[in-house]
Amino acid sequence: MTLPGFTLVTGNPDKRREAEAALGHAVAVAAMDLPEIQSLDLLQVLDAKGEEAWKRLQRPLVVEETGLELAALGGFPGPLVKWMLATIGAEGIAGLALALGETRAVARCALLYRDRDRQVVGQGETRGVLVLPPRGDGGFGWDPVFQPAGEERTYGELDPAAKVAIGHRGRAWRALAGKLADGD
Repeated sequence: MTLPGFTLVTGNPDKRREAEAALGHAVAVAAMDLPEIQSLDLLQVLDAKGEEAWKRLQRPLVVEETGLELAALGGFPGPLVKWMLATIGAEGIAGLALALGETRAVARCALLYRDRDRQVVGQGETRGVLVLPPRGDGGFGWDPVFQPAGEERTYGELDPAAKVAIGHRGRAWRALAGKLADGD
């Protein structure tokens, strides 16, 4: 999968590894944490990150926003999952869903490619359930408590290639590459 030359803007080395696994080649990275507006709208957060990254770099780039939507909470925390992870951790998030009696969740990823002339968004989602106890030591964030639909393993138990094949981030990278190849 080939995209035009770009710099992935992220302070998370795990996101770089998954991008490289999805694309099949090395990715240039600008390691910076961008301010995140507080919104439940994943694309609004993505757009704000893209604007700030463009101001700083002024070259073709990709930014990412990821969310975890819990059915038990009407889709919350969505893109605010980073803050929920920092507060109660992955086990706390899964425990909350279990306590509320609804473990279904949707993992979402949106990627924004931006250059001087255009902005292109690719999105991916994976439906699944939250489980306890955490399983697997692969991945990052909430991977050990998220079990994709149709799988008996959590993201944390999947090898990187399998996670990219069925995961929300891999799907977003494929969608973005497809749109750019089509001239979007």
